[in-house]
Amino acid sequence: MLQNSPLLMKVELLQSIPNDFPFLHLYPLHFKKNITIIIGENGVGKSTILEALAVKFGCPAEGGSVNFNFSTENTHLDYTQHLRIAKNGKKIKDIFFYRSETFYTFLSEMRRLDNEPFGGSKINTYYGGRDLHTVSHGESMIALYSHRFKDQSLYFLDEPEASLSIANQINFAERVLQLSQQGSQFIIATHSPIIMAIPEATLLQITSNSKYETTFADTNQYYLLKELIDSKGDFLKNILNSSHEI
Repeated sequence: MLQNSPLLMKVELLQSIPNDFPFLHLYPLHFKKNITIIIGENGVGKSTILEALAVKFGCPAEGGSVNFNFSTENTHLDYTQHLRIAKNGKKIKDIFFYRSETFYTFLSEMRRLDNEPFGGSKINTYYGGRDLHTVSHGESMIALYSHRFKDQSLYFLDEPEASLSIANQINFAERVLQLSQQGSQFIIATHSPIIMAIPEATLLQITSNSKYETTFADTNQYYLLKELIDSKGDFLKNILNSSHEI
């Protein structure tokens, strides 16, 4: 395998796939760079792709690492046995799946385990040493990418911007770029224009029937954001007034 290639290079389907396999048109997936940003409207398969990849690598469907396996409700569709992955041959130091809507559950399980009388270091040592239930959702996310994320690792992140201010989304983007240059790979599903604009990333647009690489300036998000800024605050007012006139 090419030693300068991403840790995860390709995901393809095996021939024996079920008739109800979701989002067939999205495979195979080729990862050319250490940062892949997946964008698209709600319901086109962004989270399904990340969940399938994370579970294939041994992460829990609700988020966490291969060494932190838990489940509160088994609601995911496990199609991982129908996926074949190609890696570059390098050792992967860490694998983590962040899922914004279940991160609270992940933190609850961490707190439970840290309160067990097993002795040894607490799990939250790897997240800055605080009980992350005592801080805001945004602060806990900052602790995750500031303390837990490392070089030569693989990270699946589903809407990491959900709890972050604009300033902290920029800090997050800086951290992702820094670690990608140290050999870590990030596959991120997002609606954030800031994350879409991370340099050195592949921007993958997916729809209900296609997928294609694009640039930030060619996305609908860029157009809407530009219209909003250029209108100096009148963008939504104009849209709402137009809808009332119909």
